[in-house]
Amino acid sequence: MAKAEVIYDKFAGYDKYKDRRAEALIPIKEQLMKLYADALEAAYHTENEGKIGWVNFYSARRMLHFGEIAWAVMYSKNGVDLFEKINYPLEPPVYTELGELLLQVKEYDESIHYGKKGIAAWKILNYENEYDAPYKFKVRAFNTIGSSFSKKNEYDSAISYLNQALLIAKDNKDKGLEGRVLGNIGRILYVQANFDTAWALFQTEYQYSMLDSALNEAANASQWMAKANLARGNKLAALAEAKEALRLLRLWPNGQYRRDTYYTLKQIHRELGNYDSAFYYSDRYILLNDSLEKEVATSSLAISKARLNSEESRYKIQKINKEKERQLFIRNTIIAAIVALGLFVLMIVNRGRLKNKLALEKAESEKMLMEQEIQSAKEQINSFTSHIIEKTNLIEKLEEQVNGKNASSEHQMIIAALSQQTILTEDDWLKFKSLFDKIYPSFFQKLKKTAPEITVAEQRMAALTRIQLTSKQMAAMLGISVDSVHKTRQRLRQRLQFSSDTNLDEYISGI
Repeated sequence: MAKAEVIYDKFAGYDKYKDRRAEALIPIKEQLMKLYADALEAAYHTENEGKIGWVNFYSARRMLHFGEIAWAVMYSKNGVDLFEKINYPLEPPVYTELGELLLQVKEYDESIHYGKKGIAAWKILNYENEYDAPYKFKVRAFNTIGSSFSKKNEYDSAISYLNQALLIAKDNKDKGLEGRVLGNIGRILYVQANFDTAWALFQTEYQYSMLDSALNEAANASQWMAKANLARGNKLAALAEAKEALRLLRLWPNGQYRRDTYYTLKQIHRELGNYDSAFYYSDRYILLNDSLEKEVATSSLAISKARLNSEESRYKIQKINKEKERQLFIRNTIIAAIVALGLFVLMIVNRGRLKNKLALEKAESEKMLMEQEIQSAKEQINSFTSHIIEKTNLIEKLEEQVNGKNASSEHQMIIAALSQQTILTEDDWLKFKSLFDKIYPSFFQKLKKTAPEITVAEQRMAALTRIQLTSKQMAAMLGISVDSVHKTRQRLRQRLQFSSDTNLDEYISGI
């Protein structure tokens, strides 16, 4: 742990503007992760749960700085569980930071649970005198709980906790924290269509964040100001605020805030009738959103796998230690044969029980992971098709806009390029087919059994028919004309040997 700390201070020390996901820092991160894993293994050898807890806790903080949310949650949760198991009085910030991590990975109930523990912990021991500014952690705890309730659409509870956070921030004259809480309240008011008040709160968050040099939070506030102004009909003001958000994000990068800003810019340009720009920001949003959503889903699966691997390592080490103790006992103490036989039988029985228990836990874990993968596949394929539909609509709007005027040759070339764009490449098809197989695992096998000589093009047409896309959406997705779609569907009917009165869609939906 000491070696890891020295390496971190030397190569990746604290700098709030530093992007710790940069490629140059990847070798440093990997070296630190190896050191933390070695430290955790050494701690398990001691069988001292307090020591194991502290290694987990400090490892979590460093992994969070490198954007490794899954590992940070795993280490933090393991540490807190071990501390609570031995009744070690945890300091309030430990609970608060774990609650904030769980909010990031969308575990809202758990986030609320640990946020409340963070608040309650201040009353157990006299921690007030041990911190220079304990109010900051109290504001963060209330803010985390309020934000989690907001994500669950429980707005009354959210406002209640956010108001408590706001009161503490105001009492301590902390403009930075006050602005952040006001921004969260503004997001709830925005959802409730109270756009004027929401915009005013976002403006205050922006001003206070700039004063606090929190450029990433100021960027987020600016893009929310743009959303509110767009809802109020102030399109040009909204455009200026969204551009300000992009400017700040170039100084202090944040993937989630950049994604939200792209979406806001897409909406603004669409309202302004700038369909070229709307199409551009739509693509940027889709690309970044897919990456971030995949990261969250992967983090959730990685958390489970990492915790499982950690527990397996602990079990193996404990088993080795117990075996050493047994050998020492046998070497130093020669007991009667009947007692030795009894101990052997007892060990076999216990090992069988443990083996059955581990097999059951493994089966349950695999079932849970499979369900998560299926759900993730459904969400990704729905996102995939909805993006295709949105692109198709944008192309149609652009055609209407240009066809209503005397179209220049340049506009005609743009329309032709968009209309002929092959959106689904071979790689895209393999990705789509992988997701499709998770949702409808026996679809293609049944299809080939019915028509053994079916072609790849006909399989694609059958799959797109199964998810109920229109002919125009299929054409845009495959990069072909609507007429070609009809011809392929006709060949599919012939391949399946259907009569003219057989409904192809109904048949495929039943596969």
